[in-house]
Amino acid sequence: MKQHKRIAVLVEGEWGPRPSKTLTGVLRYRAHDVVTVIESGYAGQDAAEVLGLEGATPIPVVADLAAALEHEPDALLLADEPVGSAVDPYWREQVLTALESGLDVVSGLHYQFADDAEAVAAAARTGARIQDVRRPPHELYFTDFAADGRPVVHYREHRAGSHTVLAVGTDCSSGKMTTMLELRRAALGRGLAPGFVATGQVGMMISGGGVAVDGVMSDFVNSVVEQVVFDAAQEHDLVLVEGQGALNHPRYSAVTLGLLHGARPDSLVLCHDLRRESVGLLPGHSLPSVRRVIEINEQAARWVWPDDACRVAGISVMSRGLPDDEARDAIDRLEQETGLPATDVLRYGADRLLDAVLPPR
Repeated sequence: MKQHKRIAVLVEGEWGPRPSKTLTGVLRYRAHDVVTVIESGYAGQDAAEVLGLEGATPIPVVADLAAALEHEPDALLLADEPVGSAVDPYWREQVLTALESGLDVVSGLHYQFADDAEAVAAAARTGARIQDVRRPPHELYFTDFAADGRPVVHYREHRAGSHTVLAVGTDCSSGKMTTMLELRRAALGRGLAPGFVATGQVGMMISGGGVAVDGVMSDFVNSVVEQVVFDAAQEHDLVLVEGQGALNHPRYSAVTLGLLHGARPDSLVLCHDLRRESVGLLPGHSLPSVRRVIEINEQAARWVWPDDACRVAGISVMSRGLPDDEARDAIDRLEQETGLPATDVLRYGADRLLDAVLPPR
């Protein structure tokens, strides 16, 4: 994905009251590689302006793939986040047309275009490539065998001097990827060389690496995460791991726990949407208090690593839609209730959180 420098983003039908998370993330952190966005309802407008992304490069919105081809893209990126594994017929048609036009296709869907015979044939005719970001990493499922024939997975301690930070949340879609990317930006601003480990399809599309843990077979989530985080810690003193889901979310708790135990973090950052009262997709399931979520995440970390003092070091909030005074008051209350530094990294910067997660020198 890093090699693509002229990306067309397909978002048709996904630009609703809350625009595509994929589109927002890609335009916020990789706008320099995007040449156009496809959404017929917003054709003729500037994507960055519509999304309210200050300082972002102007990016034209066009009505269809034919118009997008006039901008000479080298890839079509699918900005869709369906809950299931089916693919919309219109989107599949656009993928086939893109492949027939010689464009690579980058997909974060659970649907695997690399297993779609018609898509594979279209790609073969033009030399285009299909990149299914959520492709299960089968090569990481294999482990060495010990002398007694039993498979071995080593949970190795990270390199001395490295420090791993994992984002956890009170809910899904609570800013975990954004928080880690903003912490990375703040660290780079201080002359540090942090590593960012993407664990979801959007983070992978932005960074060009990582692993989509919700596409990993459940038995291997912990070991796959352990491997990618261990590798990052070999190269970086500060490793920032994108989180997924929430331990208190009935649908997504499993992937969160696998990340928590596999990443073996030294500290955690809790992400929280100030306006949310119930967990995503389950309006009848109320959110626990922030203090309770902190408690269960710290306890869960100690289930596997009882001797490690992994703690929540700070709170990253989403205050979108709140006036500045209300946002600041809510942040102050959280700090008083928890004794932890809190901020909205997009409104007020990530420096306070970076100070909290960096180990003392």
